[in-house]
Amino acid sequence: MAIKTLNLTILAYEGPIYRAYLSTLHLLGYRAKRLIKLYNGHKYLRWLPRKLRDPFLYLQESLRNNYWPKYFMGQKNVFDPIKHIISQNYELPETFFDTFNQKNIDSKIIAEEHLYCDYGSDGFKSETLLNLLKSLGPTTYLFTGGGLVPKRILDLPSTQFIHIHPGYLPYVRGADGLLWSTIVRGRPGAACFHMVPKLDEGPLILTEELKALRLPCPKNYDIKSLYRLVYSFYDPVVRAVLLKRVLETYRTLEGLATYKQNSNEGVTYHFMHELLQEKALRLIFY
Repeated sequence: MAIKTLNLTILAYEGPIYRAYLSTLHLLGYRAKRLIKLYNGHKYLRWLPRKLRDPFLYLQESLRNNYWPKYFMGQKNVFDPIKHIISQNYELPETFFDTFNQKNIDSKIIAEEHLYCDYGSDGFKSETLLNLLKSLGPTTYLFTGGGLVPKRILDLPSTQFIHIHPGYLPYVRGADGLLWSTIVRGRPGAACFHMVPKLDEGPLILTEELKALRLPCPKNYDIKSLYRLVYSFYDPVVRAVLLKRVLETYRTLEGLATYKQNSNEGVTYHFMHELLQEKALRLIFY
């Protein structure tokens, strides 16, 4: 299958969400025009030439951020049943998860151009990142996580930042969207939208509620481990399924029609207390 290049720049914050999006693009035969590999170098190894420092420190961040997916995938008795249930119910090949465990991914299948950005401990508030994005001009970005994006970046001229939130907007905003959706709506949901400074209140492209999954609970797993398991696979796949729906519908992420949210509807949720986490996780795991 020939690979089609989308006029899109991926802001690559390493982790299972980013890996799920890569799997989605590859599954549909797409790659991005540009990939910006974000990492926090902590002013470390400044003496190294950039062509050595950038890939080395980015790899270290990748290994840290993908630790839990790799750990769970190493436990085949835990991962294989979950992989099968997710793949079967959301019509994904079981090879979908291969990218979650890869140390190095063939760059040619991801994007035509690769850039590194050491945005340091400032994250998206970094002047280095701001100046890089300014230099790229009008662009559509796919946000893959990593923190709140400040207004001065979101307001760059002729620029859109696309985000997929794991909650059915406008009804479930904020943190732990998949868990809150499981409790208050009985199923996971997702929303694709253009980011604005207000949290999860941007104009919508597509929203959808998905089938609720029941996953086998591994023996001797505590609440923290189950939480990590959900956010290693279930949450990223919910987002990826909606990205797949958008690309199948529009065949692009650029210049899509949007509709306004009603800011008076819905609730903005915060990270769950552990007692509520336990309640939500009992609805997911059996």
